[in-house]
Amino acid sequence: MILALRQTKGEASKGNLWRFCLAIAFYITALSLFMPAPAQAHRAHAGLTEIVWNAHTQEMEITHRLYAHDLEPRLFSHVLSGWEETQEGVERVGEYCTVKFQIRDKGQPVPLSYVGAEPEGEFIYVYFTAPRPAEGDSLSIYNAMLMDAFDDQVNLVNLTLDGKTQSQYFRFGEAAKPLVWTLPNAD
Repeated sequence: MILALRQTKGEASKGNLWRFCLAIAFYITALSLFMPAPAQAHRAHAGLTEIVWNAHTQEMEITHRLYAHDLEPRLFSHVLSGWEETQEGVERVGEYCTVKFQIRDKGQPVPLSYVGAEPEGEFIYVYFTAPRPAEGDSLSIYNAMLMDAFDDQVNLVNLTLDGKTQSQYFRFGEAAKPLVWTLPNAD
């Protein structure tokens, strides 16, 4: 009788373990159905803009780095493989960035010259140049790239002059922010 009871407990224990494993497998499967696929998994929506001084050309060089899988559907209604090979695709990227990124000096818009754009891995790099501001000018930067697509978009702008970097973060709905140009005047 005792032996039979032990076997029944052992069998019951194995049965409970089997039910427990099935329940765990069911919950893992159910959860995985509601999680995004790895191709659709997404980090935070973020962009990076670098503004540097080119002493040789006496211009500001502006480089925007944006996630391709965020920018392409915004501009082309879907991911458009090969946009960089068409004049229309390259121009569309520049037009979008020109509207969404602006620099003002003493309240006046600084003209941005679009250089071009290129994909590299998961990013799209967009290039502009702009004339040099006067010494000590406080530039007003506006960066709303992709905020029309994602309300959690955060854009970081770095201004690097003489090895020193000033930074500003931009979030949805924020106004322009200042960065101070501190290079000495060229003689």
